[in-house]
Amino acid sequence: MPVSKKKLTFSEIRVGIFMLGALLLLGFLILNSSGNFNPFEKRLRLRARFASADGLRPNAEVQLAGITIGKVEEVRFLNPDQDGTSNSQDSNSGGGDRIEAKFSVAQTLDGKPMNELIRTDSSATLIATSVLGNEKIINISPGTAKGSPVDTDTVLESSSAISMNQLTATGNDLLKQINKLAIPANEILSKANKGEGTLGRVLNDESLYKNLDSAVSETKATMVRLQTTIDKINEGKGSAGKLVNDPALYDSLNKTVAHLESISADIQAGKGSAGKFVSDDALYLESKAAITDLRKSIDKFNAIADDIRSVTADLRDGKGTAGKFLKDEKLYDDTQTAITRFNSTAARIEALLADAQAGKGTIGRLVTDETLYNNLNQTASNINQFSSEGTKLLYDFRQNPKKFLRIKVALF
Repeated sequence: MPVSKKKLTFSEIRVGIFMLGALLLLGFLILNSSGNFNPFEKRLRLRARFASADGLRPNAEVQLAGITIGKVEEVRFLNPDQDGTSNSQDSNSGGGDRIEAKFSVAQTLDGKPMNELIRTDSSATLIATSVLGNEKIINISPGTAKGSPVDTDTVLESSSAISMNQLTATGNDLLKQINKLAIPANEILSKANKGEGTLGRVLNDESLYKNLDSAVSETKATMVRLQTTIDKINEGKGSAGKLVNDPALYDSLNKTVAHLESISADIQAGKGSAGKFVSDDALYLESKAAITDLRKSIDKFNAIADDIRSVTADLRDGKGTAGKFLKDEKLYDDTQTAITRFNSTAARIEALLADAQAGKGTIGRLVTDETLYNNLNQTASNINQFSSEGTKLLYDFRQNPKKFLRIKVALF
C-alpha cells in the first residue's frame, strides 16, 4: 500500500506560528518578571574595582542605598598594565585593586535619571548578603552636589566591607596576642596565690579582710542611722522634719519670696530710695562727683599729713621757732626768767592796786578823793559847755558869716 503524503494546510501552519509566538511571549514574560532580562530597556553600564572579589559573582545584585537597581555582568582580573591606566577615568581606582566588576543599572529610578543619583563622588562597597554567608553584592552610595553625573564605563570609587575571612584573620591575631598576654598573667596569678606582691597581700591578708568587713559593718550602721534620720524627717520630727513638712514654713517662705519679688520689681521700676539709687542717673552722677570730691579731699588730707610729718620732723630736729622752742634749752631758760619777772611785776601791780584802793599815793588819791572827782566832773561840765557854745558859734558863723566878717574902720 503506497504511503500517503499528508500536506500541511495553512490553518495548521498558522496554529504552529501562533503556538511558537505564545511560547516566545511566555518566556519573555518569565524573564522580564524576574528583572534579569528586558531587551527593550536601556541600561547604564558602570565599573568598580576592588582588591579582591571576596564572594562577588556575576548576576549579583547592585543596590543604590539599599534599593536594587541592577546586576553584576562580569567579574574579572585586571592585567598588570591595566591597573589604574586603562583610561583616563580609571584614576579613581587604588593601586592595589586587582578585580574589576562590570555592572549595569537602570537608566531611571522613581522618575529620576540614574546618572543624577550616582555621581563621581559616589562609592561602591562590597557588602555580605548574610552574616555567615560569603556571597557579596555591590551597594552604591548616592552622590552629592559636589560630584558630577556619571557616564558609561565610569569607574566608581570603591571600598570593601569587613568579611568573615578578615574577621577570622583578625580573630587569629587577637588570639595570638591573648596567648602572649596569658603567660605573664599566669605568672602574676601564681605570685598572687602565693601571697607575693601587693595583689597577693590583698588576696591573702586576713587583716585586710577584717578591716574591710569592719568598714562594711560601720557603713551598714551608718546607713541604718541615716535611714532612721530620714524616717524622722519624713514624720516631721526635729528641726529638719519641720523644715521639710511644715506647710506654715513653706507659706512663710513663699510670702517672703513674693515680698522680695515685689521689692525687686519696685527697685527695677525706680521706686523708693533703693530704686532711685539703682535707676536714677542723676544720683549716680552725684555719687560719682561726691566720690571724686572725696578722693580730692583724701589727696588734700594726705598732703596735710605729709606737711604734718615734715613739721614733726623739723620739730624733732629743732628747726624753726617751734623746733627751737622744743629743743633749745636757752629759750626755755629765757622763758622761765620772763615768767619769773612777769610774776614779780604782777605782784607789784597787785601791791599798787592795794595801795590805790587804800587811798595811798597819787593813784590812790585819784581813785578815792571825792574832791578831785568833783573838780574833774566840774571841769568836764565846763568843757561840755564850752564845746556846746563853740558848736553854736560855728553854726551861727555858717548861717551868717557876714555878721562876723564885718570890720569897722575908724580913723578919728
